[in-house]
Amino acid sequence: MLQDNDKWPMSVYMAQLMAACVDTLGSTAFYPSFFRMVRHICVIHQYMVFEFSPNGEQVECRLAHNVDNPELGVKLATAYVRDSYLNDPLLQQLREQLAQTEQGQPCSVVLQKRALPPIYRRKFFNVPDFDSKFSFVVLDEQSGHLFYINFYSYEADYFSSEIQQQLDILNPIIASLLLNHFKQERRELGMVRSLLKAGLSNREAQICDLMQKGHTAKTIAQHLDLSETTVITYKQRAFQKLNIGKKSELINLV
Repeated sequence: MLQDNDKWPMSVYMAQLMAACVDTLGSTAFYPSFFRMVRHICVIHQYMVFEFSPNGEQVECRLAHNVDNPELGVKLATAYVRDSYLNDPLLQQLREQLAQTEQGQPCSVVLQKRALPPIYRRKFFNVPDFDSKFSFVVLDEQSGHLFYINFYSYEADYFSSEIQQQLDILNPIIASLLLNHFKQERRELGMVRSLLKAGLSNREAQICDLMQKGHTAKTIAQHLDLSETTVITYKQRAFQKLNIGKKSELINLV
């Protein structure tokens, strides 16, 4: 039981937002849920998440979303992954900070664009007109991969000490949600790719994927905005290509 001087750790609404993220892990519905949760804390104008291999030589963009200009967000992420990450001064600072903290704990820092080298500042802050960002890194102990999470704002000094404190408190939750989503997303995409390699069409693979997750023809039809008859036709074609006759065989095959 909470003592009189204790505070309730989070609002009921915040707990509901987190639950929505958990319920949508691995699906495309996760991102809107995640954005709503973060927006409840502060207004973010761009989200970027990059995954680095253990040796730091391979980098992959896992999330690139510019709220006002999605196309620009993808363009900036592409430029960063191509070679600009090598010149990111904040990334190295966070790596060093992480090495000195307790294992598994995220490390965070706020950056103002005026602190950046001119060329880097012009490309990643002046073009999208950002003035500040909140960044943190977290190490996935299972894979050894480093995840670099960035939240951008148009406003200088936007990330006040109060907002920083709120984000720092929720860093472990944010990191856990993102890492678990990326793992499930990659696992499910890998399964769909396997079905595609077996000769299925995109729609056939999608329907088989939903079937092995427990969906019926009716719920698949609702999910994909198709008729039940169309779903059944796709299922029959897929089963014929896979040389199977029932759902249990599909699950065993997967």
